Amino acid sequence: MSLKDLIRNQKPLTVSLVSFLLMLAVVVTIGLVGGRHIIDYLQEQLVEHGISHNQEVLAEMRPLLEHSFQDGVPAATIAENFQEFIEHSEPFGIRLFLIDRAAGEVIADSSAREMFPYPVSRLVGGPVYKFDGSPTPDLVDWSGTGWRSSGSGTTELLSVQPLAMPGHSAQQWSLGVSSDLSDLLALMDELHLHLDLVLLITYGLIGLLGFLVLRWVGRRYESGLEQQVAARTRELKQAHERLLDQALLATIGQTASVLAHEMRNPLASIKLALSAVRRGEGFSSRERQRLDLVVGEVDRLEGMLGQTLEYVRPVVRDEQPVVLDALLDKVLALEEALLKEKNLRLIRSKCPRCPALRLDSEKMQQVFLNLLKNAREASPEGGEIRVSLEVVNGKLMFTISNQGKALEQEVQDHVFDFFFTTKARGTGLGLGLVKRVVEEHGGGVELRCESGVIVVRVFLPI
Repeated sequence: MSLKDLIRNQKPLTVSLVSFLLMLAVVVTIGLVGGRHIIDYLQEQLVEHGISHNQEVLAEMRPLLEHSFQDGVPAATIAENFQEFIEHSEPFGIRLFLIDRAAGEVIADSSAREMFPYPVSRLVGGPVYKFDGSPTPDLVDWSGTGWRSSGSGTTELLSVQPLAMPGHSAQQWSLGVSSDLSDLLALMDELHLHLDLVLLITYGLIGLLGFLVLRWVGRRYESGLEQQVAARTRELKQAHERLLDQALLATIGQTASVLAHEMRNPLASIKLALSAVRRGEGFSSRERQRLDLVVGEVDRLEGMLGQTLEYVRPVVRDEQPVVLDALLDKVLALEEALLKEKNLRLIRSKCPRCPALRLDSEKMQQVFLNLLKNAREASPEGGEIRVSLEVVNGKLMFTISNQGKALEQEVQDHVFDFFFTTKARGTGLGLGLVKRVVEEHGGGVELRCESGVIVVRVFLPI
């Protein structure tokens, strides 16, 4: 049985509990390792601080001894005076000593455990190590910094430096200092123990809280599965509808290509021939009326063909941003004569603060033209059409409203569908073109009947 099958066969509570324990183990391990790293880092800083302190002590003491030699003070007197000076240094946590390298003896020591001089081998009572772990040579000839561990369990830092003697002096002395780090290191060990305990308790509480939250989230997740399934179903339905729209658009495109190829040239020939016939004489008024009707039908077919081709042409945004108020002025100028012919009153609200947008100006002009044409055709004689542009909730909203017969709810629901029309000679492409162009610009369009007024709103993102 694979791990996937094993997990699938377990109860949700079991899976959650095992996941919680694994997570807790990982977190605790990381916490303990991190705590150890912090303690090691602090110990390194303590050692570096101790070395720096020892170096500062040596830097303070060396000039006193070296100046005494330069002033001609006898070596015995210098050692005696130095011993008296350092006898009170041990309470400050340091031990100072002088080594006579030529004799291999300690001639001054702040600990004063023996009579002076005494052999250097008894100074530390054990080996001294460098920080890379290698033992140091005999302290008589060695200089530098190291450490040692005494039999009583204490740890000391030792620093030894040779003194600069005058050229006439036969003495070869070294000054040394040691400091006991045992208390600080013990404090670090105790701190490590307490830190581990705090981390374990903290991670345990966090883990318990995480487990409870995990179970709560799991229950919420399980209770929300039906909502998610419903949402996914709606998304699939919308995707299916979009695919149908795209397939329909592709069909329209193919049909438009065939129409353009097969019908435009014959229609142009028919129109040209009929126009020539109309210019002839000998026709009665009834015959001329029939000729005008045929030419009108040819014009209508050409218009339908052009509208179909326009419908499938892709949106191409202009390089320069477009001011929609200026674009709307152009559309209203085109419709002005037709509005006057029907004695319609136009009420226009401009938007000086509306920003310019990057869009396909030709397509958007066609959108405005289609909406204005629909409003004009649906308005009663002497009616009123209102047009406005404004910024609403971070979007630019174009609104056009007209008086007219109220639309049934079914018509409102399908008015933007392909080939849906209530006109006897309509194609059903006008408002379909409006919806497609607006949505390809990232916007939306809606139609509502409000208090006997038909209102269409177009939203475009800024």
